[in-house]
Amino acid sequence: MYKQELTIIVKSIIASNTVSEQIESAQQLSRFYKKLTTYSHSDENETIVSGGIALSSSGAADCVEDYLRTVSFIKGIYKALIKLLNDSSEKKVNILYAGCGPYATLILPLLPLFDKERINAVLIDINASSLESVENLISTIDLREYNLQMIESNAITYNIPEDFIVDLAISETMHYALTREPQVAISRNIIRQLPSRAIFIPQEIRIDLAYSFFDYEPYLKKVINEVKGYKELQPYPNKVFVDRLFTINKEHFGRENHNSKIESAFYTLPATFENYPDLCLFTEITIYDDIELKTAESYITNPYCLVSLYGIQDYSEIKLIYDFDDIPKWLYQLK
Repeated sequence: MYKQELTIIVKSIIASNTVSEQIESAQQLSRFYKKLTTYSHSDENETIVSGGIALSSSGAADCVEDYLRTVSFIKGIYKALIKLLNDSSEKKVNILYAGCGPYATLILPLLPLFDKERINAVLIDINASSLESVENLISTIDLREYNLQMIESNAITYNIPEDFIVDLAISETMHYALTREPQVAISRNIIRQLPSRAIFIPQEIRIDLAYSFFDYEPYLKKVINEVKGYKELQPYPNKVFVDRLFTINKEHFGRENHNSKIESAFYTLPATFENYPDLCLFTEITIYDDIELKTAESYITNPYCLVSLYGIQDYSEIKLIYDFDDIPKWLYQLK
């Protein structure tokens, strides 16, 4: 019964086009999880690791209610799985999901759409209670026939077994501007261990620098009615694009690179800036192929204000530093 209900919900997610359709389908998934979950998700098992803060079970469960993010990632992963399965009509697809949380939101709903003989999945989470919740959902929904392995581990240091050749790796452990959570540290660890043909989701994360008026930029809050599609958003018209600071993808971490800092060049500060007094960072994400999240369509793509230009008037140049050795954060150096 529950498996059939989940199948209907995930099909509606994949078929959704308008923002209202996407929100409605994601809300159905959220209600479905809450109805089935017998666990009381803890908000006290947040874990600080070298590379970021792993959300508590409760915080990870709440992510399903970032509706456009939920829908976009499920759509992107579905599209990637279809490609992998079509590329080989007989081969099984090996999936690694790093940071699955208590719902395994980005893979569990998709399972009923695929032949159980074609899917192998390893689900990793640092919180044992999250994995227990996933196990309970698998049993309740009747997905036990799928080859799913739960592993309690830190995805930043996890070593993929040599006999498990990953075809699709997934990690969505993000905060806006890639601060706080360990997305980059996890990506670096997992990507280095992937074969060249494997797909990593998200496919690309882009961070741009701009001068803007932060208070006038669109910003998604925890109010459902404020969720809008990218075409409905009104970015601050006087924003001045400066540069793309970096792009995170397979190519970025596909080589040996132990540096946990990414530094920009020095940028000349504007002499006058009344119309754009803030130095801001903007995030856009390509989940897979043409499935994207634009500015403020999700909490993880909200703009981020690093510093007001009024506070650094005595300097002429600025350099930005992204440091993810400990808790990911943005720093700046003036000259």
